[in-house]
Amino acid sequence: MAGVLGLGLFAQGAQAASLCKPDIVGITLIEGKYDPPASIVPDVEKYKGDKMPADIIVQGWQNLRAAERPLTLMCRYKGRPNEAFTLPDDTNSCELTYNRGLIFECRH
Repeated sequence: MAGVLGLGLFAQGAQAASLCKPDIVGITLIEGKYDPPASIVPDVEKYKGDKMPADIIVQGWQNLRAAERPLTLMCRYKGRPNEAFTLPDDTNSCELTYNRGLIFECRH
């Protein structure tokens, strides 16, 4: 993993973690090692407004087994460097939700 911020919890094939810091302006899921990076568009996006991250309801990515490895979560910030986290190779789906903080959960 390129870095870990927050806690990782493992239960019934799921991995959950609050990886990004609260002041993010967005996230990107990247597949492979391309230049420029190949980002994966979420299959599901629901917001209750336009303030990131508090107004996010869910962003979801499905069928990630078909994506080229490595899978990288990029946390984007305003006025400071982005952070990158490499996801496990057996990741199949991921969701980003907000509940008093960002929760990023992946299933195998």
